[in-house]
Amino acid sequence: MGFFRFRRSFKIMPGVRWNLGKRSSSFSFGGKGFHYTVGGPRGGRTTVGIPGTGLSYTETSGHTSTTTEESSGCAGCLGQIILLFLVLGGISMCVNSGKETSTDKKSTASSSPQASATSTPQPIPASTATPPPFPESRYWPKKVRLLKPVEFTGSVSGGTVRSTVSAGTILPVLLSDDHQSVEVRMNDLSSTIPLADTDFLKRANLKKSRSME
Repeated sequence: MGFFRFRRSFKIMPGVRWNLGKRSSSFSFGGKGFHYTVGGPRGGRTTVGIPGTGLSYTETSGHTSTTTEESSGCAGCLGQIILLFLVLGGISMCVNSGKETSTDKKSTASSSPQASATSTPQPIPASTATPPPFPESRYWPKKVRLLKPVEFTGSVSGGTVRSTVSAGTILPVLLSDDHQSVEVRMNDLSSTIPLADTDFLKRANLKKSRSME
């Protein structure tokens, strides 16, 4: 007389499978070459083999009698199902916890640029450098070199005379009271030009340094 046999194996996660039979169920841990099975009518089983050769070794522990198996098959199956749900629940909690941690990190990273963008810029302190003192009158030169061309205009013998002197020409000089301009003279003509258009300060500082040697 024949008999009906039912067996299915479900993969829960890599390396973990749930084996469901007609009267019992079990869990298998491991992969090719080595796996350990817990539950089922034969108790725990450890199997070691060499893949591709057909050679394997199986050791069984916790063997129970057939009578006990048949009487407690449904209870054992129910316990395995409960254990399965507990394992799946633990995995779900770990996954959710990882997602919450990732979300917290993203929200913290997105809030950091806003905080830096709304920070008040610090004012840059103004320069407090003191300009060097103007040379004393005893160091003022009598003549200066022109750094730019200068145009002279004047009246000579009832007529107007215009003359342009090129840069580099050395002429007598007279400093203004505000120390911002000088009056240069050429024969009977004169012209007022900015102090920076001459080497007045250079000559004055050179004369001062020589007197201190």
